[in-house]
Amino acid sequence: MLKWLWDSLGFGNAEQESETEHHDDNNGRFKGERGEIYYGEFGCEHTRRFNASHDHRAGQESSQSRANVLSLDDRFGALGISMGQESAHVGSKFNQWQRPESEYGKSDPSWVQGLKDSDCVGEMDISRQEWARAQEIVEEVLVKLLDEMKVRARAQFQGLRIDKYVRQGSSRDGLKVIAPDEFDTGFEFWIEGISFKECPIIKDGKRVPGFCYIKVNQTKTKLERNCPELLKKEVFQEWTNGGMYLSSKKLHRHVFQSLMDQSLQTVASGYSGVTFTRKMNPPAINITIHLNDDAYKGFAPRGMLKQYVVTTKDIDVDIIPALRLQIDQYSAYNDEKMNATIHVICKWKEEESEKALEIADQNFVWLINSVAYERHIFDVARGDSKQQYITTALRLVKTYLTKVKAICKRNNSTPPPITILKSYHLKQITCYVILYSCYLYPSTPINSAQQALVYLLSFLHVCLDQAKLPHFFYSNPQIEGMFHNYPFRLSTVDLRYDLFRKVKRDSLLQAKMSLKRHMATALRVNISNGDSDILSANFLKNISDGEYF
Repeated sequence: MLKWLWDSLGFGNAEQESETEHHDDNNGRFKGERGEIYYGEFGCEHTRRFNASHDHRAGQESSQSRANVLSLDDRFGALGISMGQESAHVGSKFNQWQRPESEYGKSDPSWVQGLKDSDCVGEMDISRQEWARAQEIVEEVLVKLLDEMKVRARAQFQGLRIDKYVRQGSSRDGLKVIAPDEFDTGFEFWIEGISFKECPIIKDGKRVPGFCYIKVNQTKTKLERNCPELLKKEVFQEWTNGGMYLSSKKLHRHVFQSLMDQSLQTVASGYSGVTFTRKMNPPAINITIHLNDDAYKGFAPRGMLKQYVVTTKDIDVDIIPALRLQIDQYSAYNDEKMNATIHVICKWKEEESEKALEIADQNFVWLINSVAYERHIFDVARGDSKQQYITTALRLVKTYLTKVKAICKRNNSTPPPITILKSYHLKQITCYVILYSCYLYPSTPINSAQQALVYLLSFLHVCLDQAKLPHFFYSNPQIEGMFHNYPFRLSTVDLRYDLFRKVKRDSLLQAKMSLKRHMATALRVNISNGDSDILSANFLKNISDGEYF
């Protein structure tokens, strides 16, 4: 048993990576000694597909690269083995994928079994074997992409430094459901010798929370000397006020898109039976890894993990270029300093995008990323049974939405209106439930996932009824009940950021009715109207106050 564990954690000799140069044949195809890489349109304006014909094992990353990414903690995490919830494994100090685990507590056993037998829920947990194999695939690709992008960034853009990738999202926070088919990460970068200042975006004399422009503190003359290639790509632009600002659009499209395409071409040359599709979706660059049976079996070839299992062989990886801005040295969670790294990410607008911040100059919009604080919440939650019940309730809701949409797609039928909800809506509402039940009203009894689900759906009902969901980290006046000295707390000169702002009110009304008629029924719980308990009543008061943009 110990030998298998040691082998499956991957401590062994790794083959050295071999590289091949490629060139553009001016017909949209990239050729190398190992085969031809091709790309084209796949139903999206910014989609490319990469392929190659070299054996998969020749692309194995170097032992040095692997050591940089897969530490002892990472390898235990790949197998879903908890190393504990000490401070070293929380928030910005903890950078690994986390296999999700369900905790039902004192839930009625017949209720739990009924959900597992239901077509709308079923089995939402992911086996250790399946999780480990998917993580192995993603890690190998990310290590290669990062190494390649580092080299190309230094060679092509003086001053641009790409340091590391920071895992984030549901697969990082232990919230993934059904299959390990989506992974999110931030590629942290900075520009050598250049410092920045975030400048607020103003509407009607009030600050729009969460969004900003990035002003460069150096002169154009210094930029010409320190980073001439970036300046030539118009990454730095002068505004009418005379200041130099960082263009999120130019950096995303003309620098990172180019670096990603070049790097992906090289990475693709190391595999047989693996193709990559790239799609631009600001702030993310989406990479889909497609594996055939032979390629899938070639990954994680150690110990018991070599046994073939049928699982998803298309894995989406969202890569977000993240500019490292500063370290938050003041915020504390449970009286412990967080030292969270604050990044800003590109938030420019795609044509006809519904996600755009329409009041701002789309070439320069940045979003102050709250993911460091979000990670901290869910890391702490994994070590507390009450909060584990809440996150299990979240995963039940996510599973229901995923399964119902899949069923309706197979049956060629219209999904229920409640399916307009996105994963980030549910995650934010879960943060509110944790805040209210564990911090503002800590005596609130939650002894099971069944009970936690009632609170979660009650809070969701409040949001749908009010047609508002204020951003937890940017527009929450009570956030200091959880984070002391929080740097982005709401002030009197701030507007509130509504995550439902782009959803039609009638759609939200239909979703509210669907919540009880479809979701609550399928999940076998009864919910209140949102104002029958002290938590929901105070949450209602919170989201009703203030001015939204």
